[in-house]
Amino acid sequence: MANVEIANLLARNRIPDSDVSFIFFIFYLPLGLVLIVLRCCLLLFLFLICQFLPDTPRIQKFVNKLACLGLGISVHVENLKVKEKVHVYISNSVSVFDQVAVCKATGAVSPSCRTTVERVLGFSTYCFGSIVNVDNFKNNLKQFMEERTPVYFAPEDKVTNGKALLKFKTYPFEFTNKVQPICITVDRPFLDISVTVMGSSYFSDLVYYLFSPVTNYRLTFLEPSDRKTMSDQEFAENVRRNMATALKVQTTNYTSNDVTEWEKRANFAPPRPQTRTRSLNTPELTRMGKQVKEVLPHVPLNAIYTDLYITRNVDSTITNILEGRVQFTPEQSSSSNNQPSTSGSSNCSSFSTAASSFPKSASERTKSFQERKEQLIATARRRYIEKHNLDIPI
Repeated sequence: MANVEIANLLARNRIPDSDVSFIFFIFYLPLGLVLIVLRCCLLLFLFLICQFLPDTPRIQKFVNKLACLGLGISVHVENLKVKEKVHVYISNSVSVFDQVAVCKATGAVSPSCRTTVERVLGFSTYCFGSIVNVDNFKNNLKQFMEERTPVYFAPEDKVTNGKALLKFKTYPFEFTNKVQPICITVDRPFLDISVTVMGSSYFSDLVYYLFSPVTNYRLTFLEPSDRKTMSDQEFAENVRRNMATALKVQTTNYTSNDVTEWEKRANFAPPRPQTRTRSLNTPELTRMGKQVKEVLPHVPLNAIYTDLYITRNVDSTITNILEGRVQFTPEQSSSSNNQPSTSGSSNCSSFSTAASSFPKSASERTKSFQERKEQLIATARRRYIEKHNLDIPI
């Protein structure tokens, strides 16, 4: 597993931060606005004809082609020779319109309640019911797959910039013993505009599709994967590793929920000036940072200050660090390098608050956190007594 920070999985800016890119963007702006108008007219035409045409597979294929034209989507398929007639296709998530490209290449449908907007934009979907009612969802899906219509899943369940793969949801692997992975990469020549950015809405992503000259999707089919004797979780992880190898990216321990939670916290954080280090090092934040550092000496100050800037509370920041919501690379305590090593100080410097595993239930996580917090406080107290040579029972 890669030690990739969540912040590196989400694009921050639509346009690359360079003068050349900005100047090119300004010159292209009039043409981009014209394209938005023309493509909106085409999508409006699609909306009107979708009110009268029957929702059949042949019509869906026709609508998908026009939708790709309206969105400026070009689909290039690689390694098509290994493509098989499987029940389930699996892909990574790099944009809100991945499904349009996969549908064009495979004819697969996605589990979703179909709306007129989805039909106009080229989404091929079928409503199998809510995933909350697992049994009903499974029965409807199995019955649908018996008709040899493939189903498409994106088990990351969250769009990222494609630099690493999130942990896969396991439910798409519960319905079949064989899946075919599809690796998706997206690029925009001429204008290197990101297909999505942190905090962007569906509508803003759509506008940039209409604005960009073309959005190229490259779909690479991998050899189908068989379950064999693997469990659902092992099956999902095996497929994920194969896809990561083909994409030449790393796998992470983050889930879609982790990324969503981090994104919420980042979006609600107060705006930070460009002189971030100077603004963070106010006397009050410096004092709080030292308090956190005394309790958690292995956490870098920049990570502590970054979270304190959001929480403005020592206890909240300590809790965020212990619960894994603050990403950092541990550093060795300077006291362990400069002072003679003793049995007690060695144990303190090497003390880790990380849990051996992530409990499933909230009550177990709370209990684990309280136990680790008590151990941490006891260790900090012992370190303080030893440092100041106090005659207090440990």
